Amino acid sequence: MPLLALLLIVFAALAPVLRSEIVVQENVRLLPGAPQGPFVRTGDAAIWAMDEKGALISRDDGRTWEAMSLFDEAKFSSRPERALVRTSSGVLLYAFLNEREKVFKWDDKQGGPLEGCRLPVYIMRSADEGKTWDSPKLLQDGWCGAVRQMIQLKSGRIVLICQQAAANPGRHVTINYLSDDDGLTWRATEAIDLGAQGNYAGKVAGLTAATHGGGLEGTVFEKTNGDMKLLLRVPHGYFHELTSKDGAKWTASMPSTIEASDSPGMVQRLKSGRLVLVWNRFREPATRQGRREELSIAFSENDGVTWTTPQIIARNIVTAGTRESSTWIAYPYVFEPAPGRLWISTMQGGLRVELREADFISPVARPLDGQAVRVIMLGDSITRGARPNVAPTQTFPSLVQAGLRAAGVRAQVHNVGIGSERTDLALERLERDVTSQRPDIVTVMYGTNDGWVDKGKTDVRLPLPRYEENLRLIVSRLRAAGTRVVLMTEPRFGEENPRNGLGEDPNTRLVSYAEICRKVAGETGVALVDHFGAWTEEQAHGRRLQAWTTDGCHPNQAGHADLAQRMLGVLTPMVKEIAPKL
Repeated sequence: MPLLALLLIVFAALAPVLRSEIVVQENVRLLPGAPQGPFVRTGDAAIWAMDEKGALISRDDGRTWEAMSLFDEAKFSSRPERALVRTSSGVLLYAFLNEREKVFKWDDKQGGPLEGCRLPVYIMRSADEGKTWDSPKLLQDGWCGAVRQMIQLKSGRIVLICQQAAANPGRHVTINYLSDDDGLTWRATEAIDLGAQGNYAGKVAGLTAATHGGGLEGTVFEKTNGDMKLLLRVPHGYFHELTSKDGAKWTASMPSTIEASDSPGMVQRLKSGRLVLVWNRFREPATRQGRREELSIAFSENDGVTWTTPQIIARNIVTAGTRESSTWIAYPYVFEPAPGRLWISTMQGGLRVELREADFISPVARPLDGQAVRVIMLGDSITRGARPNVAPTQTFPSLVQAGLRAAGVRAQVHNVGIGSERTDLALERLERDVTSQRPDIVTVMYGTNDGWVDKGKTDVRLPLPRYEENLRLIVSRLRAAGTRVVLMTEPRFGEENPRNGLGEDPNTRLVSYAEICRKVAGETGVALVDHFGAWTEEQAHGRRLQAWTTDGCHPNQAGHADLAQRMLGVLTPMVKEIAPKL
C-alpha cells in the first residue's frame, strides 16, 4: 500500500477521556491524550499505536500523535481488540478484527454460533518500519471475539494468540497462529478446547451460558528456557495455564495459582528481565463481586512460578443503581517505552497511565484499596495447593483469607508455595519472594520434601540437622525483617500414599521432621500449627486420611478446608492484634 499523506493532529482532543470516577494510586501518572495500546517502538524511535482507521504515530514520546490511514475505510474498521508487534528484523505486524464484517448470530438452544456468525481476523505487514503496508490479509474467518497479543520468540517465530467460536455446545476455543518468516505466511495450531472446564454453568455477571464461555483471551510469554506459558481467561476465579515448547502443541490445561476475575490479563517481559502481569481480580473474591472495578499489577522474577503481592493501580467502584459495566477498567495493554517505565492502557474504561516498575515491586506505602494485614504463605506443593480438582480458590491460603475477612479483619493473604521445595531452597528465595514484600505474618510449612527418599537413594534429601538449621535461619531472618512467624508441620500422608524410594511409608520419616518443627517453634517462641499431629489424632480416632487427599499426599478440597480452619484459630487473633496498628 503506498504511503498516504500524514495528518498531524493533537490527539489529546480526540482521545477517550478518562472517566472521572476512576482513581489511580498516587505513584501512577495519567497520560492525557494517549491512545489505546498495544504500542511498539520502531527503529527510528517513533511509537506506534493503532485505532479503528489505521495507525497513530508519536515522534515525541507520546506528547502528540500523527494519524495514518492503512486501509479502505469502506471495507475495514478495526475493533479495539488488536495485536501489534515489531520483529527483531524491523517488520511490523498488525492483527485486528474487522468491524465492517461483524455478524453476531448466537443461540445457545441451537448449539451456540449459527451459520453466518462471523467476526474475521486480518493481518497486515510492513517490511519498512511502517512506511508502507501490505493490504489486509484474511487470517481467520468465523467468529473471533478478541485478538490481544502477538509475540516473537527467541527462535524468531511469531505467535499470535487467537480464538474462535465453536458449536455444540457453544463456546470459545483458543487457536494460535505461527509464522517463521516474519509474518509472510501463517499456520494455525490445533484448537485448545477446555470443554466443560471453560463453559459457564449459568449467569456470571450478566453473561449467560456460552457466549463468553470456553478458554479465551489468552496472554502468553516465553520463559528463559524457551518454553512458553499461556494464561487463559475462564469464569472460575483464576486463570488456567498451559505450557508449550514451540507454540504448536500445548500441555493439558491446569488451574494456575493466580486468582483472577472473569477478565483477560496481559503479561510482558520487561527490560529488567522480570515479567509484569496486569489484570483484574474480584474486589470481594468470596462473593465474586467487583470483577472489573480494580486493575492490579504484579511482577515475577522466576518465569511466573511466583509473583509479588498483587497491588491495585486503578479502581472505579460501582455505586448502588449504577450499571456494573459503566465502571469497568479492563482489557489492559502494557508497553515499556523506556527501561523501568510502563504505560498501561485499557480498552474498557479508557485508562491511560504511566508508572515506574521500581515503585510497585514492593508494596506501596499507601495502597489504593487501603491498608491490610499482609500474610505470606511459604511452602511446597501442599501450600501451592492448586492441582486437578483443587482450584486455587479452594486452597488453604484462599480459605484463610476468606475466613479472616469473615471475622471482620482486612487481610491480604499471598501464596508463594513452590512444588518440590525444601527448606534450603526456601532460604535462597526468602528475600526475593517474602521479605521484599514486607509481610506482617509469614506461615512456613516444610518437611515433606526434606524428608523424602528418592528412588535409587538410601537417605533423605535433607538430613534432620540441616532441616533444623534451615528452619531456625528462616525464623531468624523473618524476625529480623520485622515479621511474625508461624511454623506449621506438614499434614500426615494418607493410608494409600506413594511409597518413598526405599519402599517405606513416608510418614515414618516425616514424623521426625514434624518433631523438629515443634522443637524449633518452642525454642524460638514462634506460633505453631501442628497439622501432622492433628491428622495423626484424627486417624487414631478412625478417620481415613486418604479421603482428605488427592493422591495420599496432596490435600483435596476437604483437606484444605481442614488445614485452613486450624490455621484460622492461630492467625485470627494475630491479625486482629496487628490490624488496629496499620
